[in-house]
Amino acid sequence: MILCAMYSLGAFTVQDIRSVESYPDPFGSHFTGTLVDSVMEGRGEIVYKNGDRYKGEFVNGEYHGDGLFEAAAGWSFEGRFSRGLPNGLGVFKDENGGVFEGFFEAGKITGEGIFESPSGWVYEGMWEQGRQIGEGVFTYEDGSEYRGGFEYGVASGAGVYSDAAGWFFEGGFLHGLFDGEGALTFANGETLKGEWESGSFISER
Repeated sequence: MILCAMYSLGAFTVQDIRSVESYPDPFGSHFTGTLVDSVMEGRGEIVYKNGDRYKGEFVNGEYHGDGLFEAAAGWSFEGRFSRGLPNGLGVFKDENGGVFEGFFEAGKITGEGIFESPSGWVYEGMWEQGRQIGEGVFTYEDGSEYRGGFEYGVASGAGVYSDAAGWFFEGGFLHGLFDGEGALTFANGETLKGEWESGSFISER
């Protein structure tokens, strides 16, 4: 263990900087890295009693900067942290095999990003507080695709749904259903254009 002290005569402060190999705390976790006044600072690694671990940068005892958090439950986050939470660009892998790459704000998926599910569907677009809100593209397992507006994870607003069977709908959506003015084009090229409500055709226009 290396000990040194830095003195600032003007402010009469002392920093006790310790480079340690293993620092156990009363809660059963172990920290490897640098302590400043007994607080984690700079690069280091902490392993918790339950098996969770974090390796990366610390500021004032909190995850801050680039780092990797791996949960014993099977999920992980690698990217930017701020005051202990994912903040900025990062990659989140859930315990089921899903992968999200994009932006986080105060621990929540917020901004642009792409999520690939283990079952094969993919969403790429805007997020807010962990939900699909704004413009995006949802690709289904069979290759069908919706491109347009989302609200709380559901197609809402103007968009285009293209089915793997060859037909597509372009127009308004509400709660995931055709709603408002729109045109349904069948695989044979015929088109049904007009007003829709809750997924049902109401009248031609």
